[in-house]
Amino acid sequence: MWPFFVCEPKLMAGLQLASFGRLLVILVFLLNIPLHHGIEFDPYRSLGVSRTATQAEIKKAYKQLAREWHPDKNKDPKAEDQFIQISKAYEILSNEERRSNFDKYGNADGQPGNLQHPQHHFRSFHKYDSFFFDDSFFQFQFNSARDSFDDKYLLHFSQYMTEVVPDSYKKPYLIKVTSDWCFSCVHIEPIWKEMVQEFEPLGLGIGVIDSGYERRLLTHLGVYQHPAIVGVINGRVTFFKTTVVRENLRQFVENLLPSNLLQQVTNKNYVHFLSAWEQDNKPRALIFHQKSAVPLLYKLIAFQFKDYVKFGSVKTGTEMTEEILDHYSTSGYTPTIMIFKENVDNAADIIQAKGLKKQIIDEFISGHKFLLAPRLTNQKLFQQLCPPKQYRRQKRYCVLLIIREKDGLQAPYHSFVSFASVNTKEYLRFVYIYPERQQAFVNTLLPPALRNSPTPNIVILQQSSTPGKVFYKLLENGWNGNEDDKMELFNELNYLIGMGDHTLLSYDVLLPELNDEFAPMFLLRWLHAITDYASQIWESGFTQNWREMMPLISLLFSVVFILFGAFVIQAFGEPNDLERRSESEKEKEPATDKVQEASKKQQINTSRSSRSPEQSFVEVTELTYVNYTSNLVRLMPGNINVLVVVTDATKNVLIQKFAHEVYPVTWNKSLHFSFLNLSKHRRWLADLLEFAQDPARISSAQDESYHNQNYIGYVLALNGHRKYFCLFKPELCNGTENSSTRNGLESTRGRNGPDEGATAMETNSPHQSPRSSNSSVKRTKQLLNRLNLWMDRLLEGILQRYYVPCWPELH
Repeated sequence: MWPFFVCEPKLMAGLQLASFGRLLVILVFLLNIPLHHGIEFDPYRSLGVSRTATQAEIKKAYKQLAREWHPDKNKDPKAEDQFIQISKAYEILSNEERRSNFDKYGNADGQPGNLQHPQHHFRSFHKYDSFFFDDSFFQFQFNSARDSFDDKYLLHFSQYMTEVVPDSYKKPYLIKVTSDWCFSCVHIEPIWKEMVQEFEPLGLGIGVIDSGYERRLLTHLGVYQHPAIVGVINGRVTFFKTTVVRENLRQFVENLLPSNLLQQVTNKNYVHFLSAWEQDNKPRALIFHQKSAVPLLYKLIAFQFKDYVKFGSVKTGTEMTEEILDHYSTSGYTPTIMIFKENVDNAADIIQAKGLKKQIIDEFISGHKFLLAPRLTNQKLFQQLCPPKQYRRQKRYCVLLIIREKDGLQAPYHSFVSFASVNTKEYLRFVYIYPERQQAFVNTLLPPALRNSPTPNIVILQQSSTPGKVFYKLLENGWNGNEDDKMELFNELNYLIGMGDHTLLSYDVLLPELNDEFAPMFLLRWLHAITDYASQIWESGFTQNWREMMPLISLLFSVVFILFGAFVIQAFGEPNDLERRSESEKEKEPATDKVQEASKKQQINTSRSSRSPEQSFVEVTELTYVNYTSNLVRLMPGNINVLVVVTDATKNVLIQKFAHEVYPVTWNKSLHFSFLNLSKHRRWLADLLEFAQDPARISSAQDESYHNQNYIGYVLALNGHRKYFCLFKPELCNGTENSSTRNGLESTRGRNGPDEGATAMETNSPHQSPRSSNSSVKRTKQLLNRLNLWMDRLLEGILQRYYVPCWPELH
């Protein structure tokens, strides 16, 4: 008998349900695998190589498949999509880092769980032992928000850096950022398609970035959300921030372009506009249209050829342009483009048709990018006009007219342009140059005897394949523009072209590069760079990625707040007019005379009222050899030592008067006050005045010896760091010389001779009468009259400065 088990009905039903659930899971799993494989992007499978393939095998497979599926050679409708897949696969596998990321995580960005490869969520489960309802399990075709319309515009990082950025200097780009799982992107798709179909035929560059694949590119652009639309022009990124509607997008594209691309031309300025080719060395293009605003097509054309042609816009149908239409015999009802070169009376070429296409305009402008005989103004233009020959027997010659700038646009030049207009060959270029602006270039071609010749010269040259090397021949008789010169040049060119051998060119030389005559000054370039950088920071940082800029913004506000707080404290705080010194510094210094000003009637009440009682004195220190280095030689930058010259007899009186005069400016911490004893250090003062640059203006008695020269009452403002001093000379009572004027003060008061004052002061002794003593003290004090005004001018920086090579030694 077979064993059997009796089960309850509920238990049996549970087992059947469990079995049914497992069967359902297996069926769904088996059905889901091909669905995943159907939409998975596998670069190995796209290139048909194994996961162990070497770089050489990957490169070989890519070249073969790219040649096979290139849209220009393969007319299959799927060729373009296939080619994009092949290129994307090679971009991943050719980079070892991205290839390793794909092998590990299933995507090239190295981010596990990236939505661009949702099947890897499922594969990460261990041996499929358990079943998990992951978001990637049920994946169907409706998950992709990106339309197949965008596939041909997809950009990757290397393509953006090598193609889009350089090309943005010729045409602006409009780039959309989207994602496979961006359901918000669906709303802008219809408008995006319409704008692409409208803008692309006009010459606007289009690009699409898949945020799931190109996170590195998005980081470079500063885009951290999608959908987003950015514009790229001249290598700079501008963000579209308004509602996605046709009018806003069209205005955004027009705002990307510079505003001065087309100049408005009317009856008043058309002659000046067409004649300005002499300044900028460019042909002129007049665009006739009936629109109230310049069409976007013409703006894009003007931006594309801005380095070669200057464009002007003529709005027809108004009185302001009737004279132009009559002069050039055009109706103005049909869109017209005229090219003008050296002759402003007649157009060099004209194109006129309804519905002008960009391709036709491009071909038309490309054929007239240069004047008949343009001036060589930079090396880039020289390479374009006179390019190196590509193969040995290639015929490509430049005829160079060397003419002085003051003789330019005269008869020889006009004759040269006339000759060029009737000899327009593809292999011939006619150019001219000013030797004053390109001296090194011209001196290399001309012998020394002709470098200063007033007669213009003609040089026929051909660039070699060696960079900078040219073969050339110089016409012997120069160029005066007469018929003989034209015939000689014509014969030389015919013979040279007929033989086709560069050995007929007599000389060869390595030419230096041409100077850029239109290059802006360094300061202007620096200002433009700063402006562009600040604008870029504002656009990319403060308006778009403001969250990432918050630390910088916080730092800037902190600095501004600290500076503002310091300004407020300094402006409204109470000034400290006494510079406190440390006890150790006081011990090193000798005797210090502190003159109390609070008890003096002469003290300025307004100054005293703003100071505390313990601050109402001036600290005057004697200058000796002990503190000479710290108080003068190594005085801190910006500090000044104001020194009064005294003797033993006049010390007390002069220091008291000196303190009274300088007290109003003691609020300035950069001022230090000292006195010099003339009895001890007369030699130092004499050497200092002798070292000054203009001693004649200091001493009025040059033939006196320093022993007899009187320096009592002199005040010197010494700047130890910058090695200069300002001098105040004492003002005495009865002299005729105006010392106030020489001190920088306006006064009519005179002074005595130095010896008279010195005698009166230094003969003061205890044996003199009180009346005589008082008179001597009064004369001594008068030496420092108007010192306070001199101090004001010292702080204003308008006093004469006497510079010394070094400070003399103090013994």
